[in-house]
Amino acid sequence: MSVARSMRRVQQTEDILDAMAKNDLDGLKKLARSPEGFVDDKLRQYVWPILLHTQHGNYIAEKGSEKDLADPVQITKDVERSLYYYPQVLGKKAAIPAAENVALFFIRDAMLDSFDPVSKQLRLMSSLIEYEDPELTLFLEKSNVMPYYALSWILTWFSHDFEDYEKVIRLFDLFIASPAIMPVFIASAITLLRRDEILKAETDIVHSLVTRIPQNMDIEKIIQKAVDLEKRYSALQLQKQSGIWLHDESVINTWQKDWGRLEWADVPDQLQANRYLSHQVKKEEWEDEMLIEWI
Repeated sequence: MSVARSMRRVQQTEDILDAMAKNDLDGLKKLARSPEGFVDDKLRQYVWPILLHTQHGNYIAEKGSEKDLADPVQITKDVERSLYYYPQVLGKKAAIPAAENVALFFIRDAMLDSFDPVSKQLRLMSSLIEYEDPELTLFLEKSNVMPYYALSWILTWFSHDFEDYEKVIRLFDLFIASPAIMPVFIASAITLLRRDEILKAETDIVHSLVTRIPQNMDIEKIIQKAVDLEKRYSALQLQKQSGIWLHDESVINTWQKDWGRLEWADVPDQLQANRYLSHQVKKEEWEDEMLIEWI
C-alpha cells in the first residue's frame, strides 16, 4: 500500500469517528461515497448498524408483532441466501436485523413473486446507458444484447460478480448509504466505462463479454462514475424520461419516504415495508412477451 493511500485511510478513519461522535448520519453517508469508504471491517462493525438503523437492535416489537409479518421465516431465509457477507462483517447475531432491513428497504423488488420490478430496473439501466452513450447502445442492440446481462449484478449487489472481497464490501458501503436505485447506477457505470473494450469486440461474443466484469476494474472509479450519474438522473426523472414506470410501491419509489428521511435514532417501519410484499404487482400485458424475448 502506498504512503498516500495509507495517509488517506488514516484521515478517512478520523472523519468516520468524528461523524459517529457527532451522530452525523449525513456525514457518514457522504464518507461512503469518498475513496476508501468505511476503510475496514472493524469500523464497519460500528458504522453499518448505524446506517441500517439496527444499532439498538431489532424493532419489530415496537411497531407490531412478528405475527403481523406475512412470512418472517421466509424473509430471513431470503436474506441469508442473498446477503451472506453481513455475518462476516457484523457477526451472525447483528447481521440478521441488518440484512432484514436491507431486504425490506433496499432490495424488496427482488423478493416479490413478480419479476416485473426487477426487469424494469434493468430496462432503466439500458435507458440510462442510451442517454449517456447512444453509440454503445446501438452496438449492444446490433449484438442482440439485452439488459439481462446485469441481472445477477442487481440481485446480489455484485457479490457474485466480483471475486475480491474488498471490492464487494466497498460497494456494500455505498449501497447502504445511498438510495435503492444506486445498484442501477453502478451497473450503468461499469458498462459505460467498458465502452472501448465492448465496441472493439466481435458481435457474437459481446453478450459473454459484458456479462463478466473484469476483475481488475478500479472500484473507486466505478463508484465516482455512478455518483456522477446519480447527480444528473434522479429515480423519478429516469422513469419520466424513459417512460418505464416502476409500480408505486417499488422500493425505488418508496425509499425516500420510508427510509431516506430517517434520522440517527429513528426506527424504520418494517411492518409497512412487509405489507408492500403482500401486495400483487400488476403486470403489463406485454411483460411476459418481453421476458421471453430477453431470455
